[in-house]
Amino acid sequence: MRKAFTLIELLIVIAILSLLMALVAPKGYKLYNSFQNYLKIKKEKDKKNQLRYNAFISQEKNRDFNISALGVDYFTKKSNHNY
Repeated sequence: MRKAFTLIELLIVIAILSLLMALVAPKGYKLYNSFQNYLKIKKEKDKKNQLRYNAFISQEKNRDFNISALGVDYFTKKSNHNY
């Protein structure tokens, strides 16, 4: 009974695995690059959305300040001025 692989059998298995890796590696590299591009675009969109949100919040704060500077409370329709 034979208990070990011969050198030829091991070399054939290594050659087959090498061929399979040669076929799969370029697709894996392309997939990796496309995923990196996706992450880059997502990061840019997130930055843009954060800037929009910050501008909106800033605008809301200014609007609230401008309303109170007019001397009229628009929620209760009462004047804040003491004449």
